[in-house]
Amino acid sequence: MISFAYAARHLRGVWRLAAGDDDWRDEMDLSTEGVFTSFWAIAFSAPFAIVGVLTEYKIAGSAPAFQSSLYAKAPLVILAPVELLASLIVWLMTAAALGFVAKRLEATQETTALIVSFNWSQLLAFITVLAPAVVFVTTGNAQIGSLLYFVVLIFSIYLFWIVIRRILPITVGVTILVIVGLSAVSFGIYAVLTNLAIRLYQLVS
Repeated sequence: MISFAYAARHLRGVWRLAAGDDDWRDEMDLSTEGVFTSFWAIAFSAPFAIVGVLTEYKIAGSAPAFQSSLYAKAPLVILAPVELLASLIVWLMTAAALGFVAKRLEATQETTALIVSFNWSQLLAFITVLAPAVVFVTTGNAQIGSLLYFVVLIFSIYLFWIVIRRILPITVGVTILVIVGLSAVSFGIYAVLTNLAIRLYQLVS
């Protein structure tokens, strides 16, 4: 397993990338080995992803419309693993898609930088989930928690935008198409897996 110092260095690199610092690559291991090592970001993200799922459930449970929500159709012990599995599939799918896009653009020399930056930016995005979780636990205010989740979502999209725009030689329009397309596929994965889990649960319960 890689060290926390190694992970922290790459998080600094992502932060410098997002801040517009031209020396962000100095913090990154952009070798072929660094690409494979960057997938350790998934393991580092797992605790934050679990916190996020649990907090979403708690926020949904405090809402008046909980009975009509997704979380009322199956217990959390069923839905949480499915949501985490969907997150993993979406993560790997997106990394593969970015590599494909880089190849199509004949920017294969940037593929390592693209995948390494994407993986560690995902960890940074998952860490920010702690903000709405902490606020909701301490205040019990579901509206503020939901608002902060929206802010976290915007921040994660911003990171994704920055990673693509600063590394790949593509226009704003193409960047938007890539993000919208991948987001649509991601939503489809979540919807299919979640609905499948709910249907299976309802069949056996």
